[in-house]
Amino acid sequence: MAEFNATLLREKFVIKDAMPDPDSHTGPVIALSNRLTLPLKHDMRAEAEEFIIRAQNMHTCVRLGAKIAQDFQDFGPILARNPGYDWQGAYDATTRGYESKFNPNLWAAVYHKGRVIFESGPAERHPFLDIIEQCDARGNNDYEKALRVAEDAFKSAGRFVHIEHDANVAMLVNATEDEAKSGIIVRGPNRPTTFSFTAKRYPGRKIRPSSCLSACASFLEGIQLAFQVGMINQKIRYELISASSIEAHRAEDAIQKLVKLNSAINQFDGLYDVRYRPDRPDFKALIEETEEFARKVLTAEIEHKIQSGEIDGKEWVL
Repeated sequence: MAEFNATLLREKFVIKDAMPDPDSHTGPVIALSNRLTLPLKHDMRAEAEEFIIRAQNMHTCVRLGAKIAQDFQDFGPILARNPGYDWQGAYDATTRGYESKFNPNLWAAVYHKGRVIFESGPAERHPFLDIIEQCDARGNNDYEKALRVAEDAFKSAGRFVHIEHDANVAMLVNATEDEAKSGIIVRGPNRPTTFSFTAKRYPGRKIRPSSCLSACASFLEGIQLAFQVGMINQKIRYELISASSIEAHRAEDAIQKLVKLNSAINQFDGLYDVRYRPDRPDFKALIEETEEFARKVLTAEIEHKIQSGEIDGKEWVL
């Protein structure tokens, strides 16, 4: 296996008119996305393909990338297949269950050389994301240069805009047959959660990039779900929502999903010699940390409403 490098970005594009109309009440256009670069190649063969995956959330982006990487490793190139690759099947396999049930804002798209080759989801992505991928392909994959190319494209269409780009690295994966290293940075309730792991092969078992990506996706989703569960638990305690509400049922399903994610991570830890730094994230501890964070936030919010007379303070015991 050739050396594998993948990067996940959290992105925000703000498109502003360079010459705004003073009578216009429209503000800047904002496009949000997560972007995974997925270069796939073999050591012993000339086969190589590179895809860009964009999705509404980080774990869907990475998990879809893991599925595509696995199919490339097992069965060879994706684009040359006859019949063609089952993109929808790959998407369904990575989103079925909790994600498809509770996320109406979900979407995902796969690009090759700037062209959309697959798109799916109940929601739609911002069309600007397609423009920036086309500009990136024209700019020889100089991503920062793509922003200027996009501005020039708008100018050619008679619109003068300035594009601001805010990007943060959320995940890095570097893998060879012998060793894989990954770093993950996500926002926690009180501070960013940053950790890394190193996975080394056991005799007779090579490192598979798809396995590393799947483990990263499990961590990314688990951290997000732990935050959701902690917030919902505290709302139930404060009787802001009912224990029989849709939100409460969502938390119950999220807990079941966390069990499955934890099992998947345990399986990964059993495949390779995995070392974490500083420690492997503990989803139960993250739930408790979020509950404490939610208690402080909700207490301050309720106290403000009591003082302003929006609610009767006699009904609340904080």
